Amino acid sequence: MNYSLFITGSPTASRACQTALDFAEAVVAHEQHGIQGIFFYEEAVAIANALAMPPRDECNIRAQWATFAKQHNIPLYVCIAAALRRGQLNQAEAKRHEVEHFNLADGFQLEGLGSLISLTLESDRVVRFN
Repeated sequence: MNYSLFITGSPTASRACQTALDFAEAVVAHEQHGIQGIFFYEEAVAIANALAMPPRDECNIRAQWATFAKQHNIPLYVCIAAALRRGQLNQAEAKRHEVEHFNLADGFQLEGLGSLISLTLESDRVVRFN
């Protein structure tokens, strides 16, 4: 079975991002299952803010997602509209909006809702975490 994950819950105010990561790890551990991609939307886009620093005694969920995605070659999509609305930009968007700095974390990429539709069409199941 091929899954895609749709995450809307805040990485700091909910357990959505952590629960989704736990689920993703369980999926890839099973030889007959895979993950097409992960799409962060609404408050979940905060996970891709490279300037957000968790306290040293807490886990860094952003780093955990980036490591997981790199290890398993799974794309981490961040809704571009939701990210821009919350002040998160990659280098190209910073240039386009004439802003000197960008803060999208490595391993994440800005994408439109068309990417979510593609994930939905290419997957057997889409699982939402909010």
